[in-house]
Amino acid sequence: MTGTPGTGKTTFAKMLARETEAVYLSLGEYVLEHRLFAGFDRKRTTRIVDVNRARKRIRTITQSIQTPLIIDTHHPEGIVPDRVASHIFVLRCDPRILIRRLQRKKWSREKIRENVMGEILDYCYINARSNYAKSKVVQLDTSSSNPKQTVKAALRILSGAKPAILRVDWLRVLEKESIWKYLVEC
Repeated sequence: MTGTPGTGKTTFAKMLARETEAVYLSLGEYVLEHRLFAGFDRKRTTRIVDVNRARKRIRTITQSIQTPLIIDTHHPEGIVPDRVASHIFVLRCDPRILIRRLQRKKWSREKIRENVMGEILDYCYINARSNYAKSKVVQLDTSSSNPKQTVKAALRILSGAKPAILRVDWLRVLEKESIWKYLVEC
């Protein structure tokens, strides 16, 4: 499970884990709990994950459990091996909606701008496509669907249904929007 912050990863991942009787793992919480970080990024006010140590721990977890595992993370690449991932769901959200979601979380303008730009530029999707078999990477748009609808779509895919091709081009959508003004002013 990956996607820009604010796309609904955690809600979706927890619901999907309940529906599939899978184990839910928040990689961010796991890294903090087990102190698997290499430092602190003051500008972004976030910890820097020690990828090697986190990868080893995830490998141990995947080898020791028999039930499916749903990993909720912003950055699976380098930590979750391609061979153990059956699907990489990339949650997407219209940047105009994403701005409102992140504002409700009371994030700073700079942090909102950075994450919205990441969504516009397909950061999580490109990373997923670069690090996992393309057939495993599925985009799900959470812009206008509620979490239950998104989980239903994922369950259909997990049961073998071919995923709908989602072509996301936020740049084209936003060409005439004032969102550029907001992003430039930040």
